[in-house]
Amino acid sequence: MKNILKNILPTLYIFFLFQVIAAIPANSQTKKTKHQYDIVVAGFKIGGMTAEKSENGVQTNFEINSLVEFWFFGKVHVEFLQKADYKNNQLVNAYTHSNSNRGEFETFVEWEKDHYKVDANTYKFENKEPIRQKVYSSPARLYFEEPSDGDILISENFGMLTKVTQEDPGVYSIEVNGNTNTFYYEKGELQKVVLENSIKNYVIRKSDD
Repeated sequence: MKNILKNILPTLYIFFLFQVIAAIPANSQTKKTKHQYDIVVAGFKIGGMTAEKSENGVQTNFEINSLVEFWFFGKVHVEFLQKADYKNNQLVNAYTHSNSNRGEFETFVEWEKDHYKVDANTYKFENKEPIRQKVYSSPARLYFEEPSDGDILISENFGMLTKVTQEDPGVYSIEVNGNTNTFYYEKGELQKVVLENSIKNYVIRKSDD
């Protein structure tokens, strides 16, 4: 009897171990990274931004949430959501949603067999031109990964291709719909972004919190 138990117990232990592992929710295996940023104009903080990266197997998801409020001949309120989903390192879906005094706008970008279907709607801009090549980066990804000179990106907001240009070590620019955005890195980590605007450039900088 003792020999039988001696042989059975290890088998039972392995069986119950596999049952416990199988019962663990899949999302517990998701690795998440989050960064906080301040949004600044002329030295004054006007809002905040949260950037989150989630990794689970071959899936990588980026989500950027920002809120801006300030007075400029009246109260200006802008909420902006930016998402980019990757599978096997390729961008497969992108989405933006903005809600502001200027209205509510959405943009969708989706990979379909051999092209990206684009339905971009933002302030005074529309674009439905498909993109007929695979793309492996987008602006949301730049908040977590330093790019390389010549990288091709899809703008989640405008559904347009743009190319990364290295200006200096750790400094990269992209032009989106006529405006230049410049990303500054130290030791591979994003420190700030300077976004060109026709009225006043504004800065997204890493929060001290």
